[in-house]
Parts: sequence; C-alpha cells; structure tokens
Amino acid sequence: MIARCLAGTVLGFPLAGMLLALGLFWLPGHGQDWLIPVLLLFFPLWLGVMAGSYMFRSGARAWLALGAANGAAFVLLWLSRQLAGG
Repeated sequence: MIARCLAGTVLGFPLAGMLLALGLFWLPGHGQDWLIPVLLLFFPLWLGVMAGSYMFRSGARAWLALGAANGAAFVLLWLSRQLAGG
C-alpha cells in the first residue's frame, strides 16, 4: 500500500506538471492567457494521479506504469519543443 502511495506522490507530481505544460504548449500563443487556470488545475490533477495509483495491483506495477507515463510525457514535451523550433 505504501509503495502505491509513494508512486502516486513522487511520480504524479512531474506527470501532472508535464501534462499541463503540454496543454499550455499546444494552446494558441503557447497558452499565455491560460496560465492561471492551468496552474489551478495542477493540484486536482496531481490528486487524481495519486488516487489512481491505488488502482494498480501492486506497488511495482504502479511505479512501472507511472514511470513509463512520465517518460512518455517527457518525450512528447521534448518533441513538441523540437518541432516548434523552440
């Protein structure tokens, strides 16, 4: 139980941040007008990831799945920046 809790807490934080950064990046004007609403969505999204980590059968699966999601989100964010030339 504690492994799932830690996976959601530790890996959920950067995952929520990267998902919201991706959303801001793809909004018109790179989301400058949406910064405050997106920042307000960070905490509920992080809580959702933490709560969702309890759906895994074991802590190892939670760490693996959330780690893979973090890796995928990081690669998508990196690719988005490279394709946009920024």
